[in-house]
Amino acid sequence: MGAVRTDVVLTVPADAAAREALLDRLTRLAAVDHDGVEPVGPARADPDGSLRVRRAGGVVTDMATLLTVRGRCAPDEAAGVLVTLAQGLAALHDAGLVHGPLTAADVVVDAEGRPRMRPRLDPPGERWQEADDVHALAGLVAGLTADGDGDELVALRAALAPALAPEPRVRPEAGTFAARVHDAVPPRPVRVPEPATLAAAALGRPAARRADVPGRAGVRHRRARRAARGRPASPAGRTARRRAATRAGRGPAPTDRGRVLVGAGGVVVVVGLLVAVGLHLTGPGTAPAAEGTGSSATSAATGGPGAQAVRDPADPGGAAEALTLRRVALLAGDGDVRDLVLAGSPAETETTALLADAVGSGVRVLDPVVTLHGTRVEQDAPPGTAVVRVDYVVEAHDQVAADGTTTRVPAGPRRTAVLHLTWTDAGWRVTDVG
Repeated sequence: MGAVRTDVVLTVPADAAAREALLDRLTRLAAVDHDGVEPVGPARADPDGSLRVRRAGGVVTDMATLLTVRGRCAPDEAAGVLVTLAQGLAALHDAGLVHGPLTAADVVVDAEGRPRMRPRLDPPGERWQEADDVHALAGLVAGLTADGDGDELVALRAALAPALAPEPRVRPEAGTFAARVHDAVPPRPVRVPEPATLAAAALGRPAARRADVPGRAGVRHRRARRAARGRPASPAGRTARRRAATRAGRGPAPTDRGRVLVGAGGVVVVVGLLVAVGLHLTGPGTAPAAEGTGSSATSAATGGPGAQAVRDPADPGGAAEALTLRRVALLAGDGDVRDLVLAGSPAETETTALLADAVGSGVRVLDPVVTLHGTRVEQDAPPGTAVVRVDYVVEAHDQVAADGTTTRVPAGPRRTAVLHLTWTDAGWRVTDVG
């Protein structure tokens, strides 16, 4: 199955020096080729003047989600993370770059448990030095390592100590740091939980860094109610709350459909893959959008007012809202992939593969709630197609593992999905990643 890629949208600074620093960093990052650094594609300009940067795929989750699901790492796993990332830092330093603050959200993991650094695209500031990168990495690894007093943990702590020193001159260079930790504790890959468990957890932990996403203070919620046609859009900041709920007593369907997000392409973009590859995730650089309209909360899968929008060629914005709700309903076991994607399209191919890959997991997602914050229809799409930006939040929900254990997954911050739609005899359908 092919790797799913995502784009990050960056706002170009108005200041000339800051703009030059950003462009220089993006150019250098695109030239870095190292197993410990997730590839960064060349930056390209969008019509609105923003920059779009493609991130490589092939990951399963980020370290933050992994730690939430399975707990902290054993010393040899932590050593594996550190060695790989320290070597990645050395590659960045050789390219004339520093990373900046390093958190678990900056680390992604593939299906084999191999970590990679997801380099920050924005320059960290002139005062950040290579020694600060080493210190940040040591602090990250110290925090993700489980407590204990075994020999390997003692050896790992001893190897971390110089890098954690307050005096930068005491800290080793990144390459030296990697070698010392490798000699102190033989590294091994990180144990990765079953993909469906990660998928459910990732609903509440989106890929975007929390610091990069606008806060949700003051957001007002109301029940889904379709606005009368022609009514002015509500002001930004109001939301339409929809519930893609499972019915009480539903049979095995949630078990089968609740695993839709498993597989290549990565749980790190799990929410965007709820309709498989048919939508395009972006970073928080999107301009604020006016509130759109959507479907009935209890009939998001196929019915309700949202279904009317899906069948209305003049309302791609309403259709995008309805399709956003349908993808979450599909995760909860409600709906049919044919109501989401165009037959024969790349979106259908990817969705079918994800569903096939999901068989046998047994994890269910219960009663996921989506708050829709707004839509914006792009104006330059060819006739019969549409590109719609949808701002939304996946609220807190429960996941049930195969052994019956129930976990409460917290709400995530606001995200933006860009749906590429095509008009068909059955209405609007998602077709591809743009």
